[in-house]
Amino acid sequence: MKKYFIHLMVPVISSILSFTLLILVSCSGGGGGVVGNGGSGGGNLGSSATTIEAGKVTFVNNCAVSLTLKSDGPIQGTLVANVGTMSVAVSAFNQGANNVIMPYPNTSASQCTAVNCDGWKDLGGLPGTTQREGFMWDPPNDTYAAYCNPNLSGRAICALQNNCCGPGMVQDGTYGTHWEFTPKGDHGSIDSVNLSTNYGSGPRTPPHLCPFGDGTDCVAIAADIFFNVPVKWTTNMSCLFTTAQKSVMGGECRTANCPDAYQHPKDDKQCTCSSSSDRGYLVEFCPAGSPLPPTPG
Repeated sequence: MKKYFIHLMVPVISSILSFTLLILVSCSGGGGGVVGNGGSGGGNLGSSATTIEAGKVTFVNNCAVSLTLKSDGPIQGTLVANVGTMSVAVSAFNQGANNVIMPYPNTSASQCTAVNCDGWKDLGGLPGTTQREGFMWDPPNDTYAAYCNPNLSGRAICALQNNCCGPGMVQDGTYGTHWEFTPKGDHGSIDSVNLSTNYGSGPRTPPHLCPFGDGTDCVAIAADIFFNVPVKWTTNMSCLFTTAQKSVMGGECRTANCPDAYQHPKDDKQCTCSSSSDRGYLVEFCPAGSPLPPTPG
């Protein structure tokens, strides 16, 4: 997780795209594509599956727009709006390694025009020009943060290139809400789960810039705040949160400054869960009470 903050935060994504998460072989043997209501793989299926299933991670989209799920770069599938679901066997994830899942809202061309990503001026221009700070993702910028690619927005190129949001949005795996999952780590006995946003200790107090922060507790100047879609995860067996060993059944990030998330690389926000064939996970995007900001108009 710590290395992820340092190395995955630049907008250059060639190294990211070299990874292939095994989520493509979901429990039904299907891969990406459009995933409907319920079920365990591609296709539009029947009733919604919002319960925790042993040996599976179930993703649920409660947002009013569809979501593309990406993992370390490659597109994994699309969850339709309003309770689209996808279940993936825990065994299909990279075992003993960190799997990072990011959701991207899919807006129409007209919705994208209404959002006006060029208006996200607080970003300060080209990535790497100004260090990203939490306030840039807070209201009144929360609508931009939800729907716009921050590496392209605020530079007067969105309307020209039509790639900051909408059908042509660049979903490059360098920004967005992080749900991080390491199954069967620690010699096969522990699942590690965490949320990461990179918000820092306050709206205008971001993490240290590398090389400061002893080289392991710092971020690149172009590091994004990793939040666009509210998320909540739960499991059916208790886990331990942080070195305080607090017993929990999950965690959530409804805003970028959520207390359950890593806010800098050495933050103490890891959740450790005993690995078991009986354990399952439920990851909800836009959980009850936390919708995405409405698109203007």
